[in-house]
Amino acid sequence: MLGTAELLTADENCHRAGFWTQRWERPKGTPVDFLQYGIRQGLTEAGTGDHGETSGEYLYELGASRQLDSKQMDIHAEIVHLSAISDIVTTALRKAGDAPWRVPETLPEWTPSCYLSPSGDYLRRVIFTTSWSDEKHYSFCRAWHTLGPVCHYSLPMQLAIIILGQHKNGKYHSFWTHGLRHPANKKLRFRKKNAIATPFKESWNEVWREDFDDIPTAEWLSSMHSDDVLRDLCFSLTVPVPEELARKRIVDLAARKMEAIRTTKSLPDENLSSCDWPQVCVFRNPCHKGDAPNGRFGFVPVEQIKSQ
Repeated sequence: MLGTAELLTADENCHRAGFWTQRWERPKGTPVDFLQYGIRQGLTEAGTGDHGETSGEYLYELGASRQLDSKQMDIHAEIVHLSAISDIVTTALRKAGDAPWRVPETLPEWTPSCYLSPSGDYLRRVIFTTSWSDEKHYSFCRAWHTLGPVCHYSLPMQLAIIILGQHKNGKYHSFWTHGLRHPANKKLRFRKKNAIATPFKESWNEVWREDFDDIPTAEWLSSMHSDDVLRDLCFSLTVPVPEELARKRIVDLAARKMEAIRTTKSLPDENLSSCDWPQVCVFRNPCHKGDAPNGRFGFVPVEQIKSQ
């Protein structure tokens, strides 16, 4: 289901993107899309099973039914890599025995795409990013994905920030996925706590998370915590509810923008400056060719996705 925040964000980048987002969708998903699908399964499932395992298995199965948008030759290896990340991140976010995360109810003026804490006291959102900066901090906190639901539900939001590291050759390079193992006692390490700049000896073996089933997810997380790297890659921010006048102003702004989006009947002009930055527009290819999204460019009507 297309959330209100997704539609508002697309429209603010380019009115043409907002117009097409209501009508067309790409069946292919990005690596981050797949990670979001995976963790959602693990975070919201009922029961007391291994939520990380559920998350990873769901993402792996999704790889057989939905295409991953990738330039890699070995798509299967990339799916396995993403499944391992989904498993460990879900385990870090939802401990064994924790109640499932909930989904906020749909309001007449807002379709949510975030989560609700089990207690109902906080909205929640999981953000995957390759790096962190002050600019990203303010961008995520002020985005429609955050302020929109905060103001419509009058609840603060907890942002879970997951730093994935550089994405290269179909892999994310960070301590979530990559470590070192002692050749004799098999101890897993990431860095020296008291000598961070000092590398381990060359005899230590390089290990990727998805290649070593004999290392339990809990052990990998425990080692990240012991070497003091987990807090650099997984932390939270809380965005409070604005004071009432500011809250109502944002709710009214969303209503006006959504009304403008819904009443637009003809294709808007393109915005050339937002085609490639801060990220490549999903509609760039057909737009630059003077064409509408269609099957030739990998798009299908939204109604077709809904019916599946």
